[in-house]
Amino acid sequence: MSMILSASVVRVRDGLPLSASTDYDQSTGMQECRKYFKMLSKKLSQLPDRCTLKTGQYNINFISSLGVSYMMLCTENYPSVLAFCFLDELQKEFITTYNMMKTNTAVRPYCFIEFGK
Repeated sequence: MSMILSASVVRVRDGLPLSASTDYDQSTGMQECRKYFKMLSKKLSQLPDRCTLKTGQYNINFISSLGVSYMMLCTENYPSVLAFCFLDELQKEFITTYNMMKTNTAVRPYCFIEFGK
C-alpha cells in the first residue's frame, strides 16, 4: 500500500522543527527514517530546493522556499508526482496561515504544532 506516513515543516537556516504530524509507527525502519529527517534538517541550506532521498522501503521528499522546508516520509511506491503535489499544498497552506516573520523569529521547536492537526 502506498501512503504518506508523516510530514514536517522545518526552518532551513538552522533546522528548527516548526511543525510535524504525529508519528504512530515505532518500527526500526521508521526510527531510522526519523534520524534521516533530523540529519537532512541540519543540511537543508546545502541541498536543492526539491529533492527525494530513497532510504530503502521509504522515501523522504522535501521542498524548500522562503527559508522554510516542507518534508514528508512516504512508502517507496508512493508516486513522486503526488508527493510533490502534497508538499506544494502543505507549503501554500502554511504560508497563508503563518506570517513568514514569525517563522524567522521562532526560537522554540514545534511552536506551530497546531498546524499539523
